[in-house]
Amino acid sequence: MGGSGLARLGPFFVVEPVDDGPWRPLDDLVSGHALGERVAWTSEALGHRAGVEVEERVAASTASLGIFARLLSPAIGAALLGESAPDPGSLLWQPAPGGPMRLASHAWGQHPPREVVDIVIAPLVERLDTDHGVSTTIGWGNAVSAVHGAVQMVARADPGLAPAARGVLLGLLEHPRLSGTAEVGPPFVRRSCCLYYRLPGGGYCGDCVLAHRI
Repeated sequence: MGGSGLARLGPFFVVEPVDDGPWRPLDDLVSGHALGERVAWTSEALGHRAGVEVEERVAASTASLGIFARLLSPAIGAALLGESAPDPGSLLWQPAPGGPMRLASHAWGQHPPREVVDIVIAPLVERLDTDHGVSTTIGWGNAVSAVHGAVQMVARADPGLAPAARGVLLGLLEHPRLSGTAEVGPPFVRRSCCLYYRLPGGGYCGDCVLAHRI
């Protein structure tokens, strides 16, 4: 079993052993109905908090930020710790109200973050565009924001890994899908906006291109 040290990096990095719980195949999220379910849940939660009806693409973009961070973080953490990573094709998941969704896997090996980008993130970005009106420009911006968030979490959990974490960020920014999506800085600034500002009181994220143009 791999990933024994991932938990010390934070909840976004945890991958559990498979048990008899209500696990769902990740394909339900990537190509099935579960993505729409997560968007609807996010829309309801945001609408309740803001007291308004939430645009579908705003809810979808917001949902994807958490989904991408959760799916990318274990692979990034494993690469930095020199551990095995879960096979992205074998991941199981289940929602966890009030926190990041739970992940489990029974297959571990050498699965770099780029593999997660290609196998899981890329089809989700396309579905967000075709099914929920979130452009691929925004989708890939959300993905690079999730990468940056993951390396920041690693650096906070273990400051000694900060230089290597920055190296992982720079390496992923050479991926054809992520190239040109952000300025590394400091400060790190993505070249697109996740649309969260369109919620009443939403404001701008710290890495938002709009925030750094004001």
